[in-house]
Amino acid sequence: MLVVVGADLLHPISDPLERELKSSDLEWIWLVLMWAYIIGGYLGSLILLNKTILPFWLPSYLYARSIIFTKISADEAKRLSFLFDGSLNGSWYPLGALRKIDPEFRREALFRFANKIAAEQGWQRPFAMPEDILRNQHRAKDEAHTSQKETRHTTNKPGSFSADPQIGICLQILGLHQMPKSFEDIKAAYRRKIAGFHPDKFSNERAEVLQYAEEESKRLNFAYSYLESRFAGKMT
Repeated sequence: MLVVVGADLLHPISDPLERELKSSDLEWIWLVLMWAYIIGGYLGSLILLNKTILPFWLPSYLYARSIIFTKISADEAKRLSFLFDGSLNGSWYPLGALRKIDPEFRREALFRFANKIAAEQGWQRPFAMPEDILRNQHRAKDEAHTSQKETRHTTNKPGSFSADPQIGICLQILGLHQMPKSFEDIKAAYRRKIAGFHPDKFSNERAEVLQYAEEESKRLNFAYSYLESRFAGKMT
């Protein structure tokens, strides 16, 4: 629409110019100008729509879903749009390496990276991670206890990890939401998740993204080592 309106406004100038170029065997220049106008007008229309009508988070939403194949909601796109819209002093993060991560963990990886960048900017982290929720639940439970006796009588039965909050946090980090029956399940979960953060997969990413992958690997290694020290050889 805007391109057509612009063409009508420029008609008194464009017609004589077209005739002049064609008569001088310079028709190719006219074709170049015409295509430059069409492409420029199209891009300008998109920018104008984005600034006036379209929601600011829509490009981030489309980019996450169609380019890095990560399903996010409109609300989540709003909260992480700073990664893609250039608002960080013109910087943005393509995050193509996320396509190499297991689809089950892509959303988590994207949200954790958004939290990292937000924290570095001094902002509140936009996403609560599973272990954050679990940590808050344990904190609330501890505050509700009225005596040390109640705490001492809490047991760590199979399928429960209420006696040691760190166990639950480490399980959540590895993608496990309850205590598995075998340590082999913990080992399999660790191997599956850490495979997505191999340095080779992030070799072409920006330094911040590579640092994030290294931090995630260390976090996964710590979680696995902690669970190994508690349960290796002790589970059926």
